[in-house]
Amino acid sequence: MKVFLAGGGTSGHIHPAVAIADELKKQDNETGILFCGTEKGLESQIIPSMGYPFEVIRASQLPMKISKKTFKAVKEFLAGRKMCRKLIREQKPDVVIGTGGFVCSPLIAAAHKEKVPILLHEQNAFPGRSNRMMSRYAGTVCTSFPGIEHYFHKKAKIVFTGNPIRRVFSEVERSACREKLGLSDNDTLILAMGGSLGARTVNDAIVELAKTITDPNVKIILSVGKQRYKEVMEQAKDWPKSIEVFEYIKDPEVYLSACDLFVGRAGAITCAEVQAVGAPSVLIPYPYAAQDHQTYNAKTFEDAHAGILLPDDQAVEKLPGIVTELLSDPERMKTMRENSRKLAIYDAASRICDEVKALVR
Repeated sequence: MKVFLAGGGTSGHIHPAVAIADELKKQDNETGILFCGTEKGLESQIIPSMGYPFEVIRASQLPMKISKKTFKAVKEFLAGRKMCRKLIREQKPDVVIGTGGFVCSPLIAAAHKEKVPILLHEQNAFPGRSNRMMSRYAGTVCTSFPGIEHYFHKKAKIVFTGNPIRRVFSEVERSACREKLGLSDNDTLILAMGGSLGARTVNDAIVELAKTITDPNVKIILSVGKQRYKEVMEQAKDWPKSIEVFEYIKDPEVYLSACDLFVGRAGAITCAEVQAVGAPSVLIPYPYAAQDHQTYNAKTFEDAHAGILLPDDQAVEKLPGIVTELLSDPERMKTMRENSRKLAIYDAASRICDEVKALVR
C-alpha cells in the first residue's frame, strides 16, 4: 500500500500524522509513506527528522475575513492542488490521509480530483476549518472526541477513534516513574507545562501558586519552552524555591505519570497524553487558538469530572485557590484520576489504520 499524508502548521497536527504512519509501517513494513507540506512549516523540520520522505507543496492559510490575503491564499491553494495532482499521477497512492491544518487542503482536493480514497483525522473537540471544509471529499473522518459528527459533511463516514499518541504513554507505571524522579509517598508533584512554545500565563499563575504553598513536600516542576527559557530564568531568581524550571522535558510520559496534578494548556495531544496516564488536571486553554478549540477540549475533561477548566484571564488570580482546594481533597483527586483514564483510548492509531485499510479494499 502507498500512502500520502499531510498535516501541518502545529505539532498537534503533525505528530498524529506521524503516529498513523508509524502504525501503518508497524503493521506492514512494505507500506510506502510520503508526507506533503510547506517549505517553511514546522512539518518541514519534524517529518524528515522522523525518517520519512517529505515533498514540498504550496499552501497558505485562509484568513478568517476576506482581504488581500484571501486572494493570495486561494492562489496558493490552486497552485498546491496542481502540484499534488501531478504527484498523485506520478506515484499513484492508494489512499490520502489529512490530519488538519491548511497544508492539507491542496492534497485532499487533489486526491478528490484524482479519485483517490481520502481519510481525515480531527484531533480537537471543535474541528478546524480545513477538516470541516474537506470532509465533503472524505470517505472517512476519524474523530478524537465523541459527539462532533454534526460538524462534518453528511456523506462522510464518521468514526470515533481517539487521538494517536506515542505508545510509551500507555506503558508507563506510576510508582516506577515516581521512584525514577526520587519522589516519596509523602511528596506531592505539580507538573506545569505551557506547550513547546511556553505560555506566560501558565508561568505567572504557577509563581502565584508557589507563593501560597508552605508544605515543603509539595514540589512544582515548570516546563517553560525554548522561546521563554532565558526570560523565565531571569525572573526565576526571585521565585519561590519550590519551583524547578525546565527548558524542555524530553520524557514527559515519566513526569505526567508521576505527577499528582497537571497544570497547562489544552492542546489535543496534551489532552490525550494526560488521559493516557490518568493525571488530574487544571487546563488553561490558549485563548487565541483557532475557533477557541482548546476551550472545547478542556470542557470534555470538566464535563467528565476529570479536570478543571480555568479561563486564561482568570488563571493567575484563581489557580492558587483551586490547587489548594484540590490538594486538600484526596478523594476528589482520586476520582479525577480515574475519570481521566476512562477518557483515554490507547489503540487510536490502530483504529485509524483499520479505517485506512477499509477504504483501500
